[in-house]
Amino acid sequence: MITATRLRTMQQVSQQSKLTQEIARAQSDISTGRRLNVPSDDPIAAARIAEIRKSQADQTVWSRNLEAAKAIASQADTALGGINDVITRAKELTLSGASQSASPNDRAAIVQELRNLNVTLANYQAQTTPTGQPLFPTDAPLQISGSATFLVAATAKQSDVFDGVLVAHGGTSTLSAIISAAADAVSQDDPTARQTASQISLADIDAAASHLTNQRSAQGVRATQIDSAAEALISSGEQLTEERSSLEDTDVAATVMKLNAKTLSLQAAQQAFAKVNRNTLFDFVS
Repeated sequence: MITATRLRTMQQVSQQSKLTQEIARAQSDISTGRRLNVPSDDPIAAARIAEIRKSQADQTVWSRNLEAAKAIASQADTALGGINDVITRAKELTLSGASQSASPNDRAAIVQELRNLNVTLANYQAQTTPTGQPLFPTDAPLQISGSATFLVAATAKQSDVFDGVLVAHGGTSTLSAIISAAADAVSQDDPTARQTASQISLADIDAAASHLTNQRSAQGVRATQIDSAAEALISSGEQLTEERSSLEDTDVAATVMKLNAKTLSLQAAQQAFAKVNRNTLFDFVS
């Protein structure tokens, strides 16, 4: 009988010790906000959290890539807008220079401004990104990674923007050559020759404008792709964060309920233990 009593006492002490540990763990989970402290707490959840953590690290890199791509794409679009302004101004000047009312001095000023436009054009061609790389590279633009499967170039190749203009008289030309030809046309003293050459230049300038419209449209497609990839990355990141939280974070309401239940159980066990152990040997044999 003494042995049985001793065994029962040991069981009660063990039960109270276990309840105390569970209460301490619940309190820790509430205070830290984390239900997983070591992988052994939930091996399956811990393995999934490790996978999510790796994906989130990858997404951090992809997010930085896409932000850089957005900046380059925006800079390229602004540059293309400026180049388009150069071509628009070239057309205005060529029209003025071809006019019969333009004096030699007027035409000389127009020719000088047209040649200066080529300097502006060269400046756009030589633009660099904040990292010092060519905005319009001579080689194929760098493919920027925005996910495990998404690659995009944030800008166009230099030759695609400044060369390859399909001109009206056949073949291709460059933006610079078209502006130079316009300056040469306006500089001619013979009115008939000037008019003929200017009309050819105006047609080529219109072709250059159409060429730039196509380039700006292509740049807009790149920007849209980058924005879409960034939005998809944000959405995926939110899903991963939510899933990780469900696996890793403490369900405070449920844990508080469990804590209260464990505390009541411990109090009841302690009271029962105290009452039983107040009894003497005569109480048991009476």
